[in-house]
Amino acid sequence: MKTPKVLVLLSSYNGEKYIREQILSIMKQEGVDVHLLIRDDGSKDNTCSIIENLNETRITLIKGNNIGCIDSFSSLIIEAANLINEYDFFAFSDQDDIWLPQKLIVGVKRLL
Repeated sequence: MKTPKVLVLLSSYNGEKYIREQILSIMKQEGVDVHLLIRDDGSKDNTCSIIENLNETRITLIKGNNIGCIDSFSSLIIEAANLINEYDFFAFSDQDDIWLPQKLIVGVKRLL
């Protein structure tokens, strides 16, 4: 089996307290080729700077106006729809979770 490509959709808003650790836990996922699509929902803190300073090529950051969590994730889904042929799986993430290293591969295996 080839390594599955997974795009994680994350909406952030004033998440400077947790966002770095969350992103690092996503980037360290085992058994998958993981990429991260983040839409910032108009943060007023250092969330965007923290994301940009990670200098991670597998992260795409979209800076947007504050439209709320539901509409922000809806916007991410629309963006992801344009990438449907590039990824095998899509996942959602909150900005304040810390993922165990095998979270995505366990989910992928259950779906196969």
